Amino acid sequence: MVLSMIEVETKLKIDCVGPIEERIKELIGAYKGEKTEIDLYFDHPNMQILSGGRALRVRDADGKYRLTYKGPKKDDETTSREEIEIGIESAREMVEILDELGFYEICKVKKLRKTYLLKDLIITLDNVADLGEFIEVEGKASNDREFEAKKDEIFKLLKKLGLSTGEISQRSYLEMLLDGKRELSNIDKENMISHE
Repeated sequence: MVLSMIEVETKLKIDCVGPIEERIKELIGAYKGEKTEIDLYFDHPNMQILSGGRALRVRDADGKYRLTYKGPKKDDETTSREEIEIGIESAREMVEILDELGFYEICKVKKLRKTYLLKDLIITLDNVADLGEFIEVEGKASNDREFEAKKDEIFKLLKKLGLSTGEISQRSYLEMLLDGKRELSNIDKENMISHE
């Protein structure tokens, strides 16, 4: 089944998951489990998905596979965007299909994710390889009115958790990792020039 909704999402870098996880439990957040997620992101030379602010992802979440398209971000406060997602039987075969169509992998994001449910909000505590620990709070909306209401609900929850809305990252894990690769590349270039 294809799902198309607005994913209303906030993401914040955190120093220590423990105290935040305790606050979630105090608010009666229902623990839904822990899993490893491996996300492969793709672009296409004729479509310029990434430069258009969009993303195409194949996810392996402990043997459950999904193909996801993420549209451009909806605002400057969150990482919210339209999302279309479909279950697939095999990540490997989906990657082969994308490869045959001219898509190429641009980044791999690996994370250990703990998930809690608080009413209709999903709270995830992520330990992302090469980036560190984050909290994401997300909900779903089907139109702009619902989007604004859900964003307000998420901001209120962040305050209850002792987190500042001013610390919300507007960058996805993909963007953070690609920025890190660019910085390393620039450092390598500077080191090569200084050794000449």
